[in-house]
Amino acid sequence: MIPVFAPLKNQIDFSEHKIVEELLGNDIDKHSVLATTTFEDGQSRWKGVMSFEDEKFAKTKDVIHYEGSDDSRSIVRGMDTFWMTNLTYHDERSRYESWDYQRTIPLWVEHQHPWKFRDDLNIPYTITVIEQLPFEYVTTVRCILQSPPSIGVIHADSGKKMNQQYYADGNGSITINVLAGGANLWVETDTGEKMIDESKWKVWHFDDSNPHCTTETKSRRIQLRVFGKLKSDYKELLDLEHCLY
Repeated sequence: MIPVFAPLKNQIDFSEHKIVEELLGNDIDKHSVLATTTFEDGQSRWKGVMSFEDEKFAKTKDVIHYEGSDDSRSIVRGMDTFWMTNLTYHDERSRYESWDYQRTIPLWVEHQHPWKFRDDLNIPYTITVIEQLPFEYVTTVRCILQSPPSIGVIHADSGKKMNQQYYADGNGSITINVLAGGANLWVETDTGEKMIDESKWKVWHFDDSNPHCTTETKSRRIQLRVFGKLKSDYKELLDLEHCLY
């Protein structure tokens, strides 16, 4: 079984400043869409009854969110949260969307062939950094953004069985930690919520099927989550001494 989180054994070297300069130079915010979730009973539908109960998660109930069903939902204003866009695409819709039309299958699971880097973004340095990762080819490259003050809403991006099968098929999900923004990623595990100390590593594996959120950002936060076909066995690439299950 692939863990929830693990740093890569081989940490790549890159300039955070150069990536930020490229992305902002391409007005990445204007290419981004709101990435939030539906609330039920005043809190994210992904929040368990006994999870994320600590006071540090109190503001997660105050973020901008949806109410109602997918067929008829309305947006409820609140504190800012995640925004995202894709740096790669396989069709026009996939430049901005991450799930199928029913919002049940992530596009990186549904379309596992090579994707192309977008021709409307000029990001040569960012591409060279992504190419250092241990992929045979990449599919979805998600750019996840937060601008302060922002709280990452509690959510999950996929299903646990779906992700484990995705990894078993030779694929990976690797995060490039560009800017942490003074926040930390928290994830629900079998033994409770765990914090990922983002000051320690530049690249890591993360299983986004586990409910997760971020604490409040103090400055700009940018992370790239890269999906694709791996060159070798996933576990061989991971630093399992520092993993979370």
